[in-house]
Amino acid sequence: MIKRAEENGICSKVTSAKVVEGWQGKAKGLLHVLWERGFIDMMNLDKYMMNGKQDACGVLMPETSLKYLMANCEDFEEEESLLQANGREMGVIVDRTPKCHCELAGEGIEYSWGCSKNYYRALRLHDKRGKDKFKVAVAKCLDRNILTTERVRKFSRRARQYICAYYKIGMEREGQQTTKEETHLDASPIQVEKMVKLFKTHRCALDFDTHFCKAVFIKQEDSA
Repeated sequence: MIKRAEENGICSKVTSAKVVEGWQGKAKGLLHVLWERGFIDMMNLDKYMMNGKQDACGVLMPETSLKYLMANCEDFEEEESLLQANGREMGVIVDRTPKCHCELAGEGIEYSWGCSKNYYRALRLHDKRGKDKFKVAVAKCLDRNILTTERVRKFSRRARQYICAYYKIGMEREGQQTTKEETHLDASPIQVEKMVKLFKTHRCALDFDTHFCKAVFIKQEDSA
């Protein structure tokens, strides 16, 4: 192709100016932010790592951890998210549940999502193919015929069981005495799944409570 272009007098090369990008408009890293705040010793930059270094005895030295240093900045710890800031401007308080513990969210909202996903997966592929059909299918999944009042209340009760279990475990860890009204709170299943095995990834009710979501969906479908 290049040879034919040259034979016909067509330039086969393009000359363009080399663009050297600067730092303007780019995100700052933890090291840069901490340096601006005076937490970084510029003479010993090698000692800093994302999760910190260990001493000769294998003990983690928190002063070498960028995450630890940043987490202890009061303004960073208490900073509002964009969602919270926008909500406050509109006169709405956005209260977040703990990260990676979606079973506590709202009135069992994750279970409602799980129920809708079950319905979506049960639809024929023909009914979901194409943008227009996809939108119609999603609307059906969120319809009150699927997320009925009975189901939503059941999901809310399920979420409250988790909230009560977390509350009881938290009281026990803090060494506080629970009242008689609180002793009936069962921290099962197995201490809230061993505190949900300290999950560090995104979680969905349809993943960690699959059988419950499917049972609610199938039972109501059979009775309909």
